Amino acid sequence: MLLLPDSDIPTRSASGFLLRYVVPRVGPAQLIGPLDRRPIFSRLVRFGDLIIGVGHGEPDLFGGQGDDILLKVGEYSGDEVKGKFVKLISCQTADLLGPDLIRNGAVAFQGYSEDYLWVADLDYSSTPWDDPLAGKCLLPVMGAVNSILDGNTNEEAFDFEVRGYNSNISQETDELILAFLKWNRDHLVYLGKPDARVNSKPRIGLPMSPPPLPPVIGI
Repeated sequence: MLLLPDSDIPTRSASGFLLRYVVPRVGPAQLIGPLDRRPIFSRLVRFGDLIIGVGHGEPDLFGGQGDDILLKVGEYSGDEVKGKFVKLISCQTADLLGPDLIRNGAVAFQGYSEDYLWVADLDYSSTPWDDPLAGKCLLPVMGAVNSILDGNTNEEAFDFEVRGYNSNISQETDELILAFLKWNRDHLVYLGKPDARVNSKPRIGLPMSPPPLPPVIGI
């Protein structure tokens, strides 16, 4: 399952990179935009072995479209996450929510213990995957997601993302981007079984970028 909200610039930016680099490899359970809400999520999440989500977060919760709460400590059913590999591209969810997901049966969790930071350019709101500044932080995340989909372990995918940050750090000259890369790397967390993995998915790449996203009122 992919959770792809687009209700503001940060969610549209990160979701756009998943649309470009990950969506062709996964099944039809993709909650895009207005579909990314709790009633639909709770019905479909029990199927499959993987949750990859973009959304705003706090230590104990993860939100979908328009900050609709999808997962909150004490307010979800264990059978929604039992046996699943969960990766959340979101602020702070590794603090309380990640450990709670593991206690409720998730086999692996990856997320961030503090805010996830990157630069998203408003000029790329229709084609966020083309944003070169956002890509410096988000492409290492896409590499980790694809590592998971390749059937690599929780620990291996974590290491893949860290290596991506380190590679970009070694080449970056802008002090703000450099600080963001180091911050995100240092607050990436993996929990659960180090050797947890999902069944590998075929490598499918888009021959071209997706069509531009429709405008969102207020952006």
